[in-house]
Amino acid sequence: MGPIFSSFSSTSTSNTTSRSWHASEMANSSSEKNEKKKCRIWWPEQLSRLEPRSSPTTLHSLLFGWCFNGADTLDLVVASRIPLGRVSISFPRFDDLQETLTLINGKMPYRLQDKALFTLVGCCTMRKTTFASEKEQNGDVKEGYSEFHRGILINSGFWIEILLSESKSVSFGNGGAITVPVVHNLQIGAVLFENCDFHVILYEIPALGKGHYSLNPWGISQEKRSALKKPRWIKDLENKPLVVDLESVILALNCSNHVKLSIEEQARITRPVPHSFLVTLSDVVWHCVALSVASISTVVYLFIQWSHKLLTCYGKGLLFLGKLFPYSCKNVHIRSCQFLYWPVLLQSKTSSLFPNVEFSHRSSLQKHILWSSISTDITFGILLSILLFTNTKLISKWIFSVSHTFTESVLRSGCVWLMGVPAGFKLNTELARVLGMASLNAIQVYSTIWYFIGTSILGHIIVTFVITGVTFGATLQFSLFVDLVNLATLHVASLHWLVSVLYSGQIQALASLWRIFSGRKWNPLRQRLDSYDYTVEQHVVGSLIFSPLLLLLPTSSVFYIFFTILSTIITLLCIFIEVLISVMYVTPYYEIFLWVMNKRRFPSGFWFKNVSLSDEVVVSSLRSNHAKLGKLIGPHYKKMFSRASSSFAKSMAFGVLTGHRIPSNLNTRMPPINPWMKLGFNEYWNLCYGSILALRSVQKKECSC
Repeated sequence: MGPIFSSFSSTSTSNTTSRSWHASEMANSSSEKNEKKKCRIWWPEQLSRLEPRSSPTTLHSLLFGWCFNGADTLDLVVASRIPLGRVSISFPRFDDLQETLTLINGKMPYRLQDKALFTLVGCCTMRKTTFASEKEQNGDVKEGYSEFHRGILINSGFWIEILLSESKSVSFGNGGAITVPVVHNLQIGAVLFENCDFHVILYEIPALGKGHYSLNPWGISQEKRSALKKPRWIKDLENKPLVVDLESVILALNCSNHVKLSIEEQARITRPVPHSFLVTLSDVVWHCVALSVASISTVVYLFIQWSHKLLTCYGKGLLFLGKLFPYSCKNVHIRSCQFLYWPVLLQSKTSSLFPNVEFSHRSSLQKHILWSSISTDITFGILLSILLFTNTKLISKWIFSVSHTFTESVLRSGCVWLMGVPAGFKLNTELARVLGMASLNAIQVYSTIWYFIGTSILGHIIVTFVITGVTFGATLQFSLFVDLVNLATLHVASLHWLVSVLYSGQIQALASLWRIFSGRKWNPLRQRLDSYDYTVEQHVVGSLIFSPLLLLLPTSSVFYIFFTILSTIITLLCIFIEVLISVMYVTPYYEIFLWVMNKRRFPSGFWFKNVSLSDEVVVSSLRSNHAKLGKLIGPHYKKMFSRASSSFAKSMAFGVLTGHRIPSNLNTRMPPINPWMKLGFNEYWNLCYGSILALRSVQKKECSC
């Protein structure tokens, strides 16, 4: 076998001189202390499952990866194995290989570049004989690698020789067997390490769309951890050199597939491709899907732009609709912006170009969260629309029955009951009659108006629900339901407001009059009670006013409690639907779908499974823990309630007891409003079409991995 690096220039050695000297110094210091070196070899399972070929060029291979050299530990991450014959053809000079490795390292994350560089770490020999017989026949496994080649690679800082033998195999997985790599030689600098503890860790190469590894629990990133305020003693511990730097190792594992594909592409190693007919058929299907989705999206885009221009021309009408249907207008605006902006967001991040598989997966989740929310919302809206359309008469009858029961059995019967002797309480007859008759007249007028309007437009309202569900989804249907409930119960809200004004006025007046008898006066400037000497006339007038107000308080309190209960029930119903709308907005449907299909996409730490224990080497398999469903969707719901007032119950209780305003919403977090787009319909169609085809390119990338 001829030399693969025929010319090795001095410029190539200058880049590795400092590293080789540093590695040599560390090796010398370690040998002086007579400490036992601990070496962990992170070996891909795919390399051990490959069947040895009969070709002599495949028996000898070069190993590419990273080497993390610590004080007493050495982590060697092997990412790819290239046949020696292929390397000699693709890289006739060492400079060519060095240039390729430099280009690959330039695409790696800076955190990984600071720790270690992707380089040539050693060689691998495949034999069908046993390791003992190999040593007896050849003395070592250096055949095929000249001393010149090995010297060049030793100067780069480290060199390892690994033997793969069929006799060194263990059972693995579902009844299969894999070949365990056996370390034959380990050198750092010019020092040969003979007394080492080797730990072989088998890992499956993370690939795009399949899974990755993570040191942290799901949902806790490095940025979040660094943002937390830490005590000084923890910072001092972090500044100390790490004995085991697993974060860098995990980062290298997540980048291993990218460097493997890159070095194999430069070495011109062909990979199996799918059948051309299936690829062509899949491309045709994707183009048809892209055409249909782009056409439908363009029609929706034109409708939204035309409706927005029409409503903008009539500013007063738009303001009136905003006051009459506040929830519906807000959700229409949010969903319209999302409809217009989804192709931009889908094309904005090309996750397949990131070398780190973990970052690619997280970017893919952010990219698909919008269209998955829109499609799921519309799916629920279509199902509700079908349910409404097929049961229109039954729903109309149920609405009339509920409204009649609420009006007759609750409102009118309740007011008549309060005008008598409710629960045995003796009320003021005149005040109870005035409040009761006013309430009954308001209820009669409002119910009559709604009866004539409802009989004529109830069918149109149901049709409106059906149309909004098909076009904008279930969130708009629920928002429209909240607005219609508020309109249908406007008389209850009005009566509650009037009675609360009377009740709160009585409470405030009684509190002020009571301060006259206690000789205190409220100081509005200093917001406190000060002592004050009232005159006899003021005490007499206060007594004359205080007595009737106190005697009339039970009557007004009973009416206030009745209408407060009704208003609170309606408010809680609207708040429940508001929370339901927010849940539909923030639920990560795409993440849940991926979690059901492939839990490896959501790692939450890892663990080692012992495969084989022997005196020579310990073999383990790297396994990932998967995040639970609660850990997956919990942060989204927590963020949804981040703006909700923690004193909501306190504010509601205070408003109920004092007659002040009761909060009508929980103020949950809504999705951010995307920018309003103004493009020509041709440009928008091309944008939608290109975004769908971009998904096809990502799918091809995942299949090639």
